[in-house]
Amino acid sequence: MRAYLEAHRRDRNCTILLASHNMAEVERLCDRVIMLKRGSLVDDASPAELLARYGRSTLEDVFLDVARGRVNGKNRVGS
Repeated sequence: MRAYLEAHRRDRNCTILLASHNMAEVERLCDRVIMLKRGSLVDDASPAELLARYGRSTLEDVFLDVARGRVNGKNRVGS
């Protein structure tokens, strides 16, 4: 399925909206990632930008930081 989606996107130059908690899949398939928490937008960037911004090596770790209201291992104000 992944190969089909990648080929379809490439061949048709289209956008595919993927909603997933599988961050390895998101990191592999997506050019842009939107992070939501309780229905509110928390972050919006490329996978590489999110990894750099949160100082993490995987999107799974970024996802956990967002879920826990943390940035670079520190609690966000108001979380």
